[in-house]
Amino acid sequence: MGQITVALALAKLLEKMGTEVVFGVNGHGNWALLDALVHETKIRGVPARVEDQAVQMADGYWRMRRRAPLAVVTTSVGPGNMNIVPAIATAFYESIGLMVLAGAGATHWFDRGGIEEAYRNGPEDWVAVLKPITKRSFLVTRPDTAVGMFLRAYQTAISGRPGPVVIQIPFDIQNTLIPDNLPDPTPWMQWHPPAPDPEGVKEAAAILAAAMRPLVVVGSGIHNARAWDELLAFAEATGIPVATTSTGKAAFPEKHSLSVGCIGRAGTGHGNAAARRCDVVVGIGTHFTDIDTGGWTLFDIPNSTRLNHLDIDSTELGRAYPGAVALTCDARLGLSALTQAVRAAGVSKRADWLKEIAQERQSWEQSVADQRRSDIAPLHYARICHDTAEVVAEKNPQMPVFFDTGHLLSFAPPFLKASSRNIVHSGFMHRMGWSASAVIGASIAQGNCPVLALLGDGAFMMGGAAVATAVEQNLPIVWVVFDNRSLQIERELMFRLYGRESFCDYRKVGHKELWNPDFSKWAEAMGAQGIHVGRAEDYAPALRRALDNRAPTLIDVEVSLDIKGYRSVWYPYPANFHETWAPGPLPGGNAAPAK
Repeated sequence: MGQITVALALAKLLEKMGTEVVFGVNGHGNWALLDALVHETKIRGVPARVEDQAVQMADGYWRMRRRAPLAVVTTSVGPGNMNIVPAIATAFYESIGLMVLAGAGATHWFDRGGIEEAYRNGPEDWVAVLKPITKRSFLVTRPDTAVGMFLRAYQTAISGRPGPVVIQIPFDIQNTLIPDNLPDPTPWMQWHPPAPDPEGVKEAAAILAAAMRPLVVVGSGIHNARAWDELLAFAEATGIPVATTSTGKAAFPEKHSLSVGCIGRAGTGHGNAAARRCDVVVGIGTHFTDIDTGGWTLFDIPNSTRLNHLDIDSTELGRAYPGAVALTCDARLGLSALTQAVRAAGVSKRADWLKEIAQERQSWEQSVADQRRSDIAPLHYARICHDTAEVVAEKNPQMPVFFDTGHLLSFAPPFLKASSRNIVHSGFMHRMGWSASAVIGASIAQGNCPVLALLGDGAFMMGGAAVATAVEQNLPIVWVVFDNRSLQIERELMFRLYGRESFCDYRKVGHKELWNPDFSKWAEAMGAQGIHVGRAEDYAPALRRALDNRAPTLIDVEVSLDIKGYRSVWYPYPANFHETWAPGPLPGGNAAPAK
């Protein structure tokens, strides 16, 4: 029996587990880990320029795979480790499986307040910061237990509701020798998801059999369970229309006759109409957020609407609405069981209900046609989203498309039509700039394929350093930057509430006109190609050229600051502590203005 260092042991295990890529940033705390991963394995190493972007690259990688092997991130000590906190929080609340191997100083110096040690409340206590926003976060304290702790953490990341795990390994422990007879990691890469309770399935099927206006609502749980085929089979077996949340977008084919698109604040008209009028909801892999429910005003649960709720995380069942039936289960297994049960119960399509939705769809499509085809200059958000979808469907239907938060959240859900399952949105934490680097991980996960990111100028300013990494890795990524020199979604709502804006518009001191850096020149300075678009008719040709380039390319699009966000639901945001609030339909419908 020989000996190897802890760092090399972990690197060799990761290689044996099929790990394809490690993202990270060098710092003195993770030298041994980096040396082993980069020089002693065939794992692809991708150096990021900022630690949070390394995590977001791993995030994008997971969203293309949704299963092991995980992408791995390595960070250093002190501020380098602290830089990952918001990105890790995003991964936690978005159910993203990934692993971070973080460095630390030598245990010999713990609690002495050495360089970059988090010491005041305990010796090297950085992992305590991460415990509320990870599935598991711990400091390795012995070299002889490091391998076992690593394997259990890996299984934690991929099992149940997936999520990030963080392992901090002191520098001396990384370099300490341990026996080289490493265990077979296969058992820690396997898990069997939970199936639903059979009696609960029967009860849910009976409720659906009595429904006249049923609706399925799905979130990102469908993607994580890879339950796309089971969802399609269930919908076609029952004839029940399917709505998605913004994070569940593309989980169901949007061209399918049973699709009603996204629901919520920026949902389709027919999707929200179905949500208001349905008498039974089957919610799968979603916890019904305010964005997806119009501030909990769309559904009248439990009064006039009953809920069958399926989720792998039992803590999400009943969080927003009480369920008539609540089933803790994997979405794929839950749908398979429910499909068999509803067939036995004789559930079939409700022709009158589908006709009603079809009429709502036609009315909504007519109402937004002008926005989709708008030729104003600067450009309309809806036109850009619509043209993007058409070009993607024409050039590369399976190409992953990521859209960021901000004003895009008001337009992409209804107007960016999905041509594949690979439409991705970070729809809970809504971290600005996340997509700029997440697309790098997505491209690598798909064999260095083209990937498209749509993001506002404010978001790009927060994440634009990722362009340099894409250039270094020679990835065919296109960033479309919506350029209006303002945080437009905040601006619009501040004017609505207060009649003025604060910290939304960007301008040089002493100047009235708004200002931004030249983003196309930014891209060129980093080695990418830059394209500027100021007219609607020029955008689609520019996107085609960018995709044909098969090289890092940024399209800087001038967008109108006068276009108000698309809203299918206006609802008041509680602004007075003493006012009573309760979920449910607003008096007079959902057209009430925000206060």
